[in-house]
Amino acid sequence: MNDARDSFRMTILAVLGTAPDEIDPGRFHRFATSDRRGDDAGWCKLFDDLRGGVFGCYRQGITETWCAADRATMPREHRAALARQVVTAIKEREGQQRQQWAENAHRIAQVWAQCVPVVAGDPCTLYLKRRGMAGVWPLPEMLRLHRALPYWHGADRLGTFPAMVAPIIAPDGRTVALHRTYLTADGRKADVPSPKKLTGTAGPLAGACIPLHSPARGCIGIAEGIETALAAWCASGIPTMASYCAGNLAAWHWPAGVQRIVIFADADNAGREASHTLRARALSVGLRCDVMTPTTEGADWCDVWAQREVADAQVEGAA
Repeated sequence: MNDARDSFRMTILAVLGTAPDEIDPGRFHRFATSDRRGDDAGWCKLFDDLRGGVFGCYRQGITETWCAADRATMPREHRAALARQVVTAIKEREGQQRQQWAENAHRIAQVWAQCVPVVAGDPCTLYLKRRGMAGVWPLPEMLRLHRALPYWHGADRLGTFPAMVAPIIAPDGRTVALHRTYLTADGRKADVPSPKKLTGTAGPLAGACIPLHSPARGCIGIAEGIETALAAWCASGIPTMASYCAGNLAAWHWPAGVQRIVIFADADNAGREASHTLRARALSVGLRCDVMTPTTEGADWCDVWAQREVADAQVEGAA
């Protein structure tokens, strides 16, 4: 039995980079596939007969099948039984995910309903002023203030804090998460383990973004973080959205009707790789796509704007 468990676990580890320490046959396991607190995007099930199993990651959209023996040499009835087990396990996994997404959607709606528009002098505007956006007004309507949002660190509630909240919108228009920046009353990041956090998701994040602006004259910009997108907009005048992370920048779905995309990339390996992936996707469908990157390694456009070194950039591959 241990040989099957070990082989199954090692296969999961090779594909996802992490796996449960213990795997019980017949049990549906959830586990973390990132270092995010509370992450349980990984899942697996080793079948009772130890002949096969399934595993994957909700966040990455991965589903894989493991088999203890070479399928080509398995008796036909064993292959058929394995196929039935895989279908049943995947249906179980999908049912659990739909239930979790529905619960998360309810919590997202509750938090968003408690948020109010930002006004001059509130913690959100003071925070953005500290990030170099002094005098920028009006701010995008997608940015809201929650006056007292609970902060949870695992099972511990560390208090309530003002928070800048923005919705992450999927390509189909659904809000699939909220991005929260926990603040102090005077606009500093709150003294908590992770001042910036996502809520639990209500659907796949791939392709989603924070639509701070709408396209203008067929052009839209895209950056990673909220502050970076706002700084890029201030620097260039190009309406810019936020993908919230490099991985989602690469997978971003641009709005219908767009003819030109400007990618305001972070000057790091992840930012460059994501921007090149997105640019290749855009060019493949005939869009014009410019990539703008700060020349200082490790900088983003918020850093550039704060220093007013807007001209200190390079433009890659205008097409």
